[in-house]
Amino acid sequence: MSKPIKIKTRDIAIAAIFLSMIFIFILVPIQTPIGVQMAFIALLAVILAADVQGFGMGLFAGTSFGVASLISAFIRPSLMSPMFYNPLVSIVPRMIIPITTYFSFKLVKKLLRKRSDDASTYVAATVSSVVAVVTNTALVLAMMAAFNFGKTFGDVKINAAFFGGLLSLNFVFEIAICTLVAPIVTTTLRVALGLDKKGKRVIVAPHTSSEEKILADGDAASGTEQGEEKADSAQKTVV
Repeated sequence: MSKPIKIKTRDIAIAAIFLSMIFIFILVPIQTPIGVQMAFIALLAVILAADVQGFGMGLFAGTSFGVASLISAFIRPSLMSPMFYNPLVSIVPRMIIPITTYFSFKLVKKLLRKRSDDASTYVAATVSSVVAVVTNTALVLAMMAAFNFGKTFGDVKINAAFFGGLLSLNFVFEIAICTLVAPIVTTTLRVALGLDKKGKRVIVAPHTSSEEKILADGDAASGTEQGEEKADSAQKTVV
């Protein structure tokens, strides 16, 4: 008989934080000074979820990212929104991000197992961030091309020039931000959550209180006195 799955309150709270990050920055239109939307924060949340909390949390964040993209296409329509009505464009690529991110992180950690935990985590998070951005961009653009190449939305034609324009700005910006932020945040969170090299939480035993030490010392002293009394009585008996 299989054991029931235990869901900890801590995991629910962390999942809620990632979920709020994803939906806020996908559904709320926030522009950066250079004109790029803050939607890359959702991708950053998926990276952190996979690197810090593991594959399960990463898959949850990736799926949430995809669902948020689909909802955004309907409630905040734009010229390109019709392409994201297709779940194969908006959801499926985002579900694959945590797979490549998590296993690339684990692979680099394994290769650098002889290095310090912080150093190996930093390098692994940097590599997994690049992998995540490449996965997201490659799969989304591939799906967009597969279903929409040659079509025209308004005055924009989906062709090689269109994809080249997306790669020249969004891709470079996402790579730069994610590789700069994700390693720092990942390393800090893993230390704050007390995770070891395998990603398991380390529970430190509480220190013995002063009262417990006094009682222990008292017990030890009484045991010593009893031992001396027994030794004296044994000597008297022999005499």
